[in-house]
Amino acid sequence: MNQSSGRLRMAHLELLREIAARGTLASVAEATHRSPSAVSQQVRAAERQLGVRLVEPASRSVRLTPEGELLARGAVEIGERLAALSATLDAARGEPAGEVSIGTLPSAGQALLPGLLRRTEGGELALSLDDFDLAEDDFAVRAHDVDVVLAHSADPQVPRGTEGLVVTPIVVEPLVAAVPRNHPVAVCESLGPEAAGEVPWIGVPEGYPFDGVLIAMENTLGRSLDRRIRLRDNRLVESLVGAGMGAALLPKFTTAPTPSMVLRPVTGVRAVRTIVALSRPERHARLAVGAVTRMLVESGRDLNRPRGEIRCGHHTGPTDVLTIRFHCCGAWYPCLHCHADHESHAIEAWPRTMHRAIALMCRVCDRRFSIEEYLGTPECRGCGATFNPGCEAHHPTYFEM
Repeated sequence: MNQSSGRLRMAHLELLREIAARGTLASVAEATHRSPSAVSQQVRAAERQLGVRLVEPASRSVRLTPEGELLARGAVEIGERLAALSATLDAARGEPAGEVSIGTLPSAGQALLPGLLRRTEGGELALSLDDFDLAEDDFAVRAHDVDVVLAHSADPQVPRGTEGLVVTPIVVEPLVAAVPRNHPVAVCESLGPEAAGEVPWIGVPEGYPFDGVLIAMENTLGRSLDRRIRLRDNRLVESLVGAGMGAALLPKFTTAPTPSMVLRPVTGVRAVRTIVALSRPERHARLAVGAVTRMLVESGRDLNRPRGEIRCGHHTGPTDVLTIRFHCCGAWYPCLHCHADHESHAIEAWPRTMHRAIALMCRVCDRRFSIEEYLGTPECRGCGATFNPGCEAHHPTYFEM
């Protein structure tokens, strides 16, 4: 290749950074809304101007040469420096400002974005939103298109393929088993591998995080579960569970019981997902992006705060010391009115066959105990605190009598 004294341009660096991040010219073309031929011509033009070969053939695609890798790393460093300078300017103005683009898994966005919007209201931040549902390995690529990607993983660490990105844990969310109300396993207080083997399942596509939980159940059982169908959309899955097709794993924060579907905690295997925010380092360095990421962490803390911490504003006497775990949703509230304030579904009474369930807590000593014990005593056996006798009028709402 002929040597030249061509000047290095930022456009060259951005192109090489995109090739390094996306792996193929076709992927770069798709992301930048150009044809692969146009991208290839831009690479050749850069090579002619700089006098060095930047890419070389590799299998059916290309890879960066050592010179190309050097310039791609430089592009990232320059981007980080520019973002840091922009952050300094924002700080001098007093607050983060500007547009922040967010791409989100739908269920993560449903849980976290309302809290984020409340926190950005009235400020100088503008949010641009997009949603997508992907296999775990594909989230990292989307971080090259937006400032923040809300992704998830069933792994306790981070989604695969996120090396080189800024990964911020947002919240760990339990997965619950949604079961048709008329199925025999719906009477179980929880759903472990043995019970899971007695019900058909609506799964997710292979490679999606929730599938790993069912695989763990299969490994424990030593046999395959009956997966009737694999789907992505949680709302569609809920409708099919309610129609009796089978059980499904769904995220706790955005799933409520219905007249035809009950929710049960999963036992015997690890059944949680970690929601994280992914950003390129140079994007994360922007003051606005960092501020939005911190707000997402705060929204995650709100979701994970035990609902039993809610103070009751309806019954405030010295004997109003109980918190109840509601059978319909598994959440802890001091009374039926608190439940109505925070939930949109109807209360479901604990069946008589489940009165041994641990479903009450004394807020004086934090002792938890069964429905059976509560109905048989007027005071806490741990600290002696007296229970409000007036609560007896509401017992049929909470418990089948």
